[in-house]
Amino acid sequence: MARFWHLEASVVFSVIRIFPRPKQRAQVLELLRSVQDLARPIPGCVGCWLAEEDFLQSHISYAEQWESEETLQAHIRSDLYRRLLAAMELSRKQPEVMFYCCTQTKGLEWIEATRRHDQLHGPAWNSN
Repeated sequence: MARFWHLEASVVFSVIRIFPRPKQRAQVLELLRSVQDLARPIPGCVGCWLAEEDFLQSHISYAEQWESEETLQAHIRSDLYRRLLAAMELSRKQPEVMFYCCTQTKGLEWIEATRRHDQLHGPAWNSN
């Protein structure tokens, strides 16, 4: 059976939604892109993602993945994080900020077990 990468330690995701005014959208994107480009090579940063494809263009989503709470906390204390705070200050309403602390990951075997369960018992939404 194929095995996918498993993480034994905790990992932290930071997900931020900013709601800029149309005139400030480009400035927010510029700030977030600069944070993204400079955060990626920082030890402990697993990845950064920027999503600006909102149908109504009412918000911009920015996410980071960190190896641990400690590495994320060091990032939050850094001068670079001030750019992210500056982008949040340009939000027309309070930005949505969420931190997801994960201590367990599952790989391909979880998909296989879930599908095998559905084949034996039927999908959960198909209860008769």
